[in-house]
Amino acid sequence: MRSLKNWGALLLPLASLFSLTLCSSIDSTPVLPKDFTPPQVFKNSNLLRTIDITKPYVRETIAMVIDNISKEPQVEYYVPITKGILDNISYLEARGEDGPHIVSPVVFNPESEIQYYRVLFNAPLSAGKSTKLWITLAQTDCLIPVPALIGQNDKQFLQWTGSQYAASAYVTEKQKTKIKFPNNEVPNFTVLEKNGESDDPTGAGSWYTYGPYKTVNPAQEGGKAITLRFEYTNPVIKMVKMERHIEVSHWGGNIGFEERYWMTNLGAKLKDTFSRVQWASTSYYNPPTSAIKQLTFPLIPGAQDAYFTDEIGNVSTSRFRSNTREAHLELKPRYPVFGEWNYSFVVGWNYDIENFLRVSQDGESYVLKVPFLEGPKDSVTYGEMEVTVVLPEGATDVKYSPPIPLVSEEEYLHHTFMDTLGRTAIKMKAVNVVDEQHKKELIVTYRYPTMALYRKPFVIFTSILTLFTFSWLVSKIDLKIGK
Repeated sequence: MRSLKNWGALLLPLASLFSLTLCSSIDSTPVLPKDFTPPQVFKNSNLLRTIDITKPYVRETIAMVIDNISKEPQVEYYVPITKGILDNISYLEARGEDGPHIVSPVVFNPESEIQYYRVLFNAPLSAGKSTKLWITLAQTDCLIPVPALIGQNDKQFLQWTGSQYAASAYVTEKQKTKIKFPNNEVPNFTVLEKNGESDDPTGAGSWYTYGPYKTVNPAQEGGKAITLRFEYTNPVIKMVKMERHIEVSHWGGNIGFEERYWMTNLGAKLKDTFSRVQWASTSYYNPPTSAIKQLTFPLIPGAQDAYFTDEIGNVSTSRFRSNTREAHLELKPRYPVFGEWNYSFVVGWNYDIENFLRVSQDGESYVLKVPFLEGPKDSVTYGEMEVTVVLPEGATDVKYSPPIPLVSEEEYLHHTFMDTLGRTAIKMKAVNVVDEQHKKELIVTYRYPTMALYRKPFVIFTSILTLFTFSWLVSKIDLKIGK
């Protein structure tokens, strides 16, 4: 086994910090009366909403200057979300001038068409004071292909439908909405009445701007619906399900990663039969296509033993490059994945355990820090994701801190070859995850006594010794009939 005790001096302050932020069972979701309405204690003096549709999901950023118009300090700000899109929200985060704020969904009336998220300020905002607030959120499954059927070499267009105003629970004195597209090809968009002497919207390259608008009340909600159709030459990749398996081995000094994908393309479907000849002819000049023909996994430097398989077996159309500076796994499916086509596959790789594990000075407390999500660098959404971490047999006092909200979590015993008691494993499940979560890390702490390291060698030695002893005893039995 590779020695891990050299990092003891580095781990001690790190472990004490992580112990304060590990997963707990405390539920911070506020429960409010069914007839709840956010009190009108704030006013949005200025608001800028930026909508980014350059990926197969929508990212929205709302930058606001808010004023406390009440006579008391305030610490809660409510963000309204239409019930119809609530299930498509991947994340909603808030940040102020003093750093990130705590955000949690509100439980009040499930039949209401408007639901709320509560933003809890780090410090109360005094009466009559102003501050800046940034709300960021991502929404999945909100882009549809129009037309729904295209030719094999035709351009693909997606359509997005949203609201004229930014939804707010408070009066907004001034606001406008800017929409970012992947290119300048926006053939259709909703035109509103002129805003003064200016057209609404106004376009400049790949940006379209609605507004500015003055004095928008909460009763007006989102205003009029706006629809925009734009060219999107990339595939609309969605991993319907992804299972990520991480196995830690102290004895082998290795940490293994395996990911199983069920992938689909949500883009426009083919209106004609797929032509292999036509597809091969376009490979010479490599035009943009709505089909998934290649995926690239940017791994952490030091990755080794990468593999790529599907239901048939090993897929040879892959390329793996790894050195001390970078690691890339490039793979091609057995066939191009067009709109509403599916493809399932498995990828895996290994690392030296010393890249992710730190040990305390006593040699028995460990901190494991691994990426919660890696996956392809292509723009991808995940409908359902399961992350399982299998620790060495004998690990106890396991605690973990997931970087994103979970819908379920489970701790159980995982049995593999030559295990006696079983290995402690934790399984975490999340939904509506987007590729922006790649940089977030999962932290797991546990105790692993020194004697537990020798459990498996002792079991192997005892088994072999028992087998030889039994064989020796059997050989001494006299099975002859008579002398």
